[in-house]
Amino acid sequence: MARRRRDDSETNRRSRPTPRWLLKKTDLDAVARNRVLLVLAVLSGEKPVSTAIEESGISRGFYYQLETKALNAMLLALAPGSDGDASPDATGLHHRIKELNEKVERAEQAQRRAERLLFVQRKLTSSGPVKTHRGRPPTKTTRSTPTGRRSWRSSTTTTKPTPSKKPPSASPKAPPQASIPTPAGATEVP
Repeated sequence: MARRRRDDSETNRRSRPTPRWLLKKTDLDAVARNRVLLVLAVLSGEKPVSTAIEESGISRGFYYQLETKALNAMLLALAPGSDGDASPDATGLHHRIKELNEKVERAEQAQRRAERLLFVQRKLTSSGPVKTHRGRPPTKTTRSTPTGRRSWRSSTTTTKPTPSKKPPSASPKAPPQASIPTPAGATEVP
């Protein structure tokens, strides 16, 4: 005897309630939880978009941004081969935090190794001369006029001999006298 198949109109379908863990979980962010409930209420047909945005006090554009982000996250988490965790708690986030902490530890270890190598290199390398020779290389001096007798058109000024350096005198110079202001505004030298 074959069973008769029921029509959709005959089937008594029950609605799916909101998961209790979503409502009672305390470590979830309250804003995120409220946004999830808002998007799920609209997507399930429980509320129209207009009613949902009026109740929550957000704009229509912001609601659609939230809906798009939620759907993209669902697609990413439910794609075949994704490493998204299906558990309701944040173990996926904890795993990611653990990976990032390990990465930071490896980077700090590499930095310490590089600093130690730099220290050893500076310790082993002696400080030697910075220059290889004294000053600039000498240049060939050329005269602007040929040697010999000067022509009558050349400069008639005579060159002064360079003064020789005198040794500093043993007696110190007297400091210059300071001027003293008078009440009338003129300066007076003592």
